[in-house]
Amino acid sequence: MKMTRILTPLALAVSTVVGAQQVLAGPSGYEPPMPSGPAPIYEAGTVVLRLGAAFVDPKDTRVNLRNPDIFPEFEGLKYKVDSEWSWQFSAMFMPIDHFGIEYQYDGETSHSHDIRFYQGGEEILSQKIKNKDLDRISQVLTVNWFPVCKESWIQPYIGVGTVYTDFDSVKTSALINEYLADNADAIGPARFTIGDSWAWTGQVGVDVVLGRESNWLVNAAVRYDDTKLDSQLSYAVEGLTQGDPQETRNFYNAVRSEFKPEPWVWTIGVGYKF
Repeated sequence: MKMTRILTPLALAVSTVVGAQQVLAGPSGYEPPMPSGPAPIYEAGTVVLRLGAAFVDPKDTRVNLRNPDIFPEFEGLKYKVDSEWSWQFSAMFMPIDHFGIEYQYDGETSHSHDIRFYQGGEEILSQKIKNKDLDRISQVLTVNWFPVCKESWIQPYIGVGTVYTDFDSVKTSALINEYLADNADAIGPARFTIGDSWAWTGQVGVDVVLGRESNWLVNAAVRYDDTKLDSQLSYAVEGLTQGDPQETRNFYNAVRSEFKPEPWVWTIGVGYKF
């Protein structure tokens, strides 16, 4: 009697569940799939290629002389790298949802460059080395975080990483050579060199996909490079040899310094995702 009272409610419960499943399945026995949300747009395994224009905007900066006691005449030296347009290519891979690893290449830009000499706090000479003759390229590696849901067709991101900057060396202008001859006993043309640099970088940007069924997108971003560069202004002078005080020879002075252009890089372009 007790067993009957236990099994009867259990049988009724099982019958109710089976009946409900049959109603959902319909008369043919087909069970419709549960409704799903929109398909992911940016998810693990996504690859994005971008190509566009970049505006490189460095700041004016005074230099920190490495050897101010040896070259007091260069106290207050200042460099100015002019802003310039370039092109940029980037490739990004998302190993997991919401995170991407991005490589950027800023194409070669030819920057006008000023060397400014100061005496007593007043500028006495500001002259471009050569118009658009200081070439620069940058390569960047960042980790980007995409905070919104992976189904969104608007994907803002924040990234941090490292940037490598490479400048070419150039000869100085005739006016600077004359200044060095009058004030630093230089003979012949001088040369200006900027060393390669590694620095950290940060960026914010947004990808806007052109429709849920499209793989094309537009991109806008801004990047800050904390670039610190070692520079050298080299010129020849005439001096006496140690072996024979009557004999002269040419020596090379190197005014070594450090300056921080810290450019902002503004980019806009198009992309394609896979």
